[in-house]
Amino acid sequence: MTRTTADRTPPADPWDIRLSYAHEHHWAADPDDGPAFWRVSADIRDDEGGDEGPRPAASHVGDIEFVLMDLFDTRDPFGVLDGHDGDLGVIAETIFSGRRGRGDLAPDLDERLESFGTGLLILNRAKLAPQWRGFGYGVILTGLAIKRLSGGCRAVVCYPAPLADNDDLDDAVRRAATARLSEVWAQLGFEHYRNGVHVLDLALVTLDEALKELRARLEAQS
Repeated sequence: MTRTTADRTPPADPWDIRLSYAHEHHWAADPDDGPAFWRVSADIRDDEGGDEGPRPAASHVGDIEFVLMDLFDTRDPFGVLDGHDGDLGVIAETIFSGRRGRGDLAPDLDERLESFGTGLLILNRAKLAPQWRGFGYGVILTGLAIKRLSGGCRAVVCYPAPLADNDDLDDAVRRAATARLSEVWAQLGFEHYRNGVHVLDLALVTLDEALKELRARLEAQS
């Protein structure tokens, strides 16, 4: 039996979803010049055909974007994030000490996190295709992508906010949407830190336990 939501069913078998990872950088850039921007695509592939290469997506499920950096090696992470887009600027202003050219975390955040790892993973945005929304797969796919990309990272950070293409939302609707997003990411163990920025400490078992619970829930409803 396929999971239903308000008499809806997913457009394809969700257990066939595959995640693919892509990272782009300028050929002349030194690896330490800036953060790595990762794009994760969730798709259901067409299994028919030969071995000519990657099969085309039969159904696109969604996209997730991350920023990955080493706090010691990345040059001026504060400046890079602050100049990239508005949401990343909010994160930079909140989590860093404010000294440009340095990757020092704000003292209270540094004290709050376990001293494990030198990396920082930022969940920049996640968006499911409309036909895949409402079934609960977005949060677990994001959590699995975090597990894949967060090796050596101390924490994951996110700033729950409606996407830029929803700039026409009024304040009340925007606040409600932000509250819903905060509840979604709380399922993975994110906790509010300051100024709307949420943090997940990767030295804890919180993410692993959350993924087990989410997977069990989806299996029970399938």
